[in-house]
Amino acid sequence: RTEATGRGVQYALRAFFNHPKDVEQSGLKPGLNGKRVIVQGLGNVGFHAALFLSTEDNAIITHVLERDGAVVNSNGIDIRDLKHYLAEKKSIRGYAGFVESGLEILERDADILIPAAMELVITKDNAERIKAPLIIEAANGPVSADADDILKERGVVIIPELYANAGGVTVSYFEWIK
Repeated sequence: RTEATGRGVQYALRAFFNHPKDVEQSGLKPGLNGKRVIVQGLGNVGFHAALFLSTEDNAIITHVLERDGAVVNSNGIDIRDLKHYLAEKKSIRGYAGFVESGLEILERDADILIPAAMELVITKDNAERIKAPLIIEAANGPVSADADDILKERGVVIIPELYANAGGVTVSYFEWIK
């Protein structure tokens, strides 16, 4: 259960890359190997999605945004180590690659953007500056309706939260009926 939603994000991305027409629309090359990923939020969903993508699919987590700043490493962030640091220090401040930054981290170059913490982090105010061609909504409602229109007009592919979060919902259902 703890990792179900993060695992669902991983599976949704794998499924996306199994559909050549969708991948072509995004402008990305097939497969998760080597894809640069920005993760907003290192809570349960963001942590597990980033962990599985980096350790099992060889994606490169280049940016992790948290409430007190971000960690940036173009060679890839060790997600387990960062999570351990966050648990111990209650902050990512001071971790190697830490920058005092906010939501503008979402606008950095990447192949995949995973908003996994808060709703409405992508709005009409920043949608034009989002560079990632693929967004997977791991949080509830991270993209506003206006931003959704702007992103779609620009050709950005958005995997909706309803699909991306299905893993956690399904496992919760099985727990409930057990």
